[in-house]
Amino acid sequence: MPDFDFSSFHKICSIGDGIKYVEMNNTVGQRWYIPLKNSKTHLSLFQPSSDKGKIIIKLFNVIKYFPFVLHLINAKVIRLNFSSDFTAFINELFKFHNCDFGIFCGSPGNHQKLTLLVAHGKTVLGYCKLSDKDCIKDLFKKESKTLDYLHKKGIDDVPKSLFCGNLSFCNNIDIFVQSTKRHGKIKSATSTSKELIHFINKFNIKTSQVMPFNESDFAKSLNRLSNNLHLLGDSEIQFVYRKAIDMISEHYQYPLTFCAYHGDLTPWNSFIVDRKLFAFDLEYFKLTYTPWCDYFHFFTQDMLYNAYADAEQIYHQYQEIRQNVLAKIQEHNILYLSYLLIITDFYLNRDNGILNNRLDKCFKIWSQLIKYLIKDVKESHQQ
Repeated sequence: MPDFDFSSFHKICSIGDGIKYVEMNNTVGQRWYIPLKNSKTHLSLFQPSSDKGKIIIKLFNVIKYFPFVLHLINAKVIRLNFSSDFTAFINELFKFHNCDFGIFCGSPGNHQKLTLLVAHGKTVLGYCKLSDKDCIKDLFKKESKTLDYLHKKGIDDVPKSLFCGNLSFCNNIDIFVQSTKRHGKIKSATSTSKELIHFINKFNIKTSQVMPFNESDFAKSLNRLSNNLHLLGDSEIQFVYRKAIDMISEHYQYPLTFCAYHGDLTPWNSFIVDRKLFAFDLEYFKLTYTPWCDYFHFFTQDMLYNAYADAEQIYHQYQEIRQNVLAKIQEHNILYLSYLLIITDFYLNRDNGILNNRLDKCFKIWSQLIKYLIKDVKESHQQ
């Protein structure tokens, strides 16, 4: 098992008998349990960025029957038996008998948690997250309230909160259950998808608020980042970030329109169905950030993890999209620079400056992008 408290896992199921699953592990400590039956339905939990992972997805229905092949990809067949209390709870909630589950054990880190896909045969019914950590329970409550808020604002292309609270039969375990629109034929969005642009534009407009800069979540994020820059260690990178913070703070000196921020809108936290983008995993939602942050997050994460791009490649692609996708968006350089400060603050604050190799690489890329954008902002103001 990865370095993670699996008390939630062992409270709802046991290993040794029951339904056959393929246990899969990757090199960064992530783990999945995919049932052999209707495995195609549950493989949506497994969203690889590597070519190897994508090949596994395509060939899974064949290789799952060959133990020696599974061994080569760090996988094996096991049996899982879910507790009768848990299955009864889920069956009652979704009004189906004999629901089945796929499991993603989460990404290593302070916010690692179990995520289960709930299905009935080939029909995906929804998702549930479980944890015994107080900080994650707070995230569950926050996300549940977020989904209620967004639906009241007329944003229906996000899940509905179905249940959020304690599992009475599992001591100290909280569960958050939400609906999904994952049905029929779906596809992943790209940074140029019209469905993505429409979703973000609607998200921005429906949640917009005019307020003084200092009262916004964005200003609080910049202040926190400024206080935490010493955690980066590298004095040159600290200097670049301070320069960017000063530039942004000087730019935003009057009441502005801020809007909600999904917090982690990516190709793997969204999909296109019925010609609309459906977005989920809003646990990092914020109310008052700069417009189009979600677009820049989607674009940058896609370049980092799907295109394996470095700073120069990301910046080159950014130059392309600002000529077309962002052509009508004013101050797009300032907005992208703002996003890079926001994402830096998020990880420094969440992990208290303790960065794994993956994040350390990201920070180097983000700081280089910030250098490029500082130059762009200066040049645009001189024109």
